[in-house]
Amino acid sequence: MELTLIQTVSAWAALAGVASHLLYFIRGEHDRSAHRLLSLSLASTGILTVTSVYCTWPSAWQGISLAISTSVSFFAGLYISILAYRVVWHPLQRFPGPPLARLSNLWHLHQIRRSDNYLWIQKLHAKYGPIVRTGPNNLSVNDASAIPIVLGNESRCAKSTWYERSLPLVNLHTVRDKKVHDARRRVFSKAFSPSALRHYDTRVAIYSDEFIRQMQQNSGGPIDISAWCKYFAFDVMGDLGLGKSFNMMTRDENRWIPDLLETSMAHVGPTTPVPWLAPILHRLPKAGEGPRKWLQFVGSQVNDRMGKKNDPSTNDILSHLLQAYDETLKKDIDYQWLRGDTRLTIVGGSDTTAATLTFLFYYLAKDPTHIAKLRSELEPLLDGRTRLDPKDIPKAKHLDGIIQEALRLHPAIPSGFPRVTPPEGIQVSDQFIPGGMTVVLPVYAMQHDERNYVRAEEFIPERWYSQPELIKNKGAFLTWNVGMNGCIGRGVAMMEMRDLITQFIRAFDGVRFAPGEDGSRLMTQTKDHFTLGVKPLRLVFVAKEQEAS
Repeated sequence: MELTLIQTVSAWAALAGVASHLLYFIRGEHDRSAHRLLSLSLASTGILTVTSVYCTWPSAWQGISLAISTSVSFFAGLYISILAYRVVWHPLQRFPGPPLARLSNLWHLHQIRRSDNYLWIQKLHAKYGPIVRTGPNNLSVNDASAIPIVLGNESRCAKSTWYERSLPLVNLHTVRDKKVHDARRRVFSKAFSPSALRHYDTRVAIYSDEFIRQMQQNSGGPIDISAWCKYFAFDVMGDLGLGKSFNMMTRDENRWIPDLLETSMAHVGPTTPVPWLAPILHRLPKAGEGPRKWLQFVGSQVNDRMGKKNDPSTNDILSHLLQAYDETLKKDIDYQWLRGDTRLTIVGGSDTTAATLTFLFYYLAKDPTHIAKLRSELEPLLDGRTRLDPKDIPKAKHLDGIIQEALRLHPAIPSGFPRVTPPEGIQVSDQFIPGGMTVVLPVYAMQHDERNYVRAEEFIPERWYSQPELIKNKGAFLTWNVGMNGCIGRGVAMMEMRDLITQFIRAFDGVRFAPGEDGSRLMTQTKDHFTLGVKPLRLVFVAKEQEAS
């Protein structure tokens, strides 16, 4: 009798599992609720066990058996239904990809556990073609014609649930509502207007000069240039973004900040395929420790800046965000916007620029002919001055070329920007992608693709000015994203890189790899944390007076 009852209850539980998939989980978005669903599952199992033991059976063991059988049957029905749908009936069934990828995003997570998603995706496209199924509902689309369709201003695709991983924190980058995004961008745009950029120019020069001084003091000996590029970028970002310098180039007391940022971002890349994992990890003591400490640091910077918001001498990016904050009702969501956009300013203004500068110095050390080309180009333009005249910047074609080529080969956000297709779906080339699917345009793979660039794996700055035939598809350059989603700080980043490389050419005869260094760690082990986590690169700077001696 008891066995028959257990079998009956288990059968109904299995049917309930199937129904929960077909009626609930297959519809809508549930990633944000992952931690609540997990808690509900655990609580329901516990309640069922207690109820079965004390209210249903005279024997505790019989009650436990009923509870276990019911729970196992429910989840078996749920997951069998999910797997059957993904393997047999899913709308993405016809797209090629690794067989196990269609079963669960956890397989993708396992494959990129070393934070090398951008390299793994590139290999998938080499094997399976331009559109690859990387997960149950996920496609990687390495087709430049998809850029305006997926990311352009007129695109009907929306940001995926991946962007909600930091809630309740929200910022210009993570907000999913296009109208809200565009309104917030208008606030940011005041900080990056042409007049603001002209004001920033003289401030950036101060830090470029300090970087050169530090390199001169350490010339002839090995220098970890990846660390020093971070110190430079953080000092600039602190000044332009927060109205203060972190003085990392001159003192070591704040040099822990880039390391904290790296720690806080460490789990972002590997968990990208599994958005529902972030709400769970953030609530675990150990896993969420780094992000919590980083947000505490960001909060402290917000509070410090608010303390001097009425200082008329302060002219920085945060002054515009504080002005917008003062015009709100100062609810919690308003503070989350302020804190979130401060975090975006710090990360976007430091981490990305530092990574590109590190790769620039790598290529200058690897091939000194670029230094000779830069010198022959820049010295006549400078004509005895210390800085390029703004009107002469367009004439510095090789300078622009090496920066563009470094950005192409090593985009700061290499794996792309997840989007969800609209209900009616989208057409990419000759392929129809159904609605409600997550698509990612893999920036690194696209910018290393021979269909878009001749000798795509080679560093050839000339392709950007004197050899345009080496660019097959100008629209395939996605480093800065596009349209209203494009990097709003692009002008400042280019200003920093141009000025620093110009000052390097003025002060040094060259740069070379330190003994035992060949750059292989940087090139093969750099991490994908959504942004790049660059590895150390040890270089030796050769000052002009050293060469003369």
